[in-house]
Amino acid sequence: MVRALRRLFVGIRYLPDRILHRRRHLAANRLLADLDPPNSVIVICHANICRSPYLEAVLKRALPDIRIASAGFVGPGRPVPAFSLAVSAERGLDLSQFRSRPLVPASVRDADLLVVMDERQARYLTSYLRVEPSRIVIAGDLDPTPAATRVIEDPWQQPMQAYVTAFDRLDRCAATLVRHFRRKR
Repeated sequence: MVRALRRLFVGIRYLPDRILHRRRHLAANRLLADLDPPNSVIVICHANICRSPYLEAVLKRALPDIRIASAGFVGPGRPVPAFSLAVSAERGLDLSQFRSRPLVPASVRDADLLVVMDERQARYLTSYLRVEPSRIVIAGDLDPTPAATRVIEDPWQQPMQAYVTAFDRLDRCAATLVRHFRRKR
């Protein structure tokens, strides 16, 4: 009974994300099409140890002419978790030397594009750091495949399958970014 209620709650909670996915995906593509070719991109997630380091590495490999960095809202110097290392290594990425970095206003100010994992992070950037919404894209909106939620779920302290699922979505998001940025270069 409790599981059924939880599934119902989650289904209702994320219903707007599923309904609005196509519209948000098209809007994200328009934003990227209208954007001048970026010189720098910052990928942001909460702790900068799972999602953003992975997407940073994927984008650096695909777009070597663009400065790609990542940051988070939690303290510096933490390594990526073991599951993240394993899944990344299976995809040809070595994150073993990566250490988390805090989000600092100067780097945000200098970036041409900021990629966040959820709407709350986008609101923080616009509200507290005064970033123009036209410089922010929510990663889930780049995913051409509809998902249960707009959020790229944080796999921290989850089973390895959560990392695989999150990184699969981030790969699709990266492909959208790469397609737009290669066209402009």
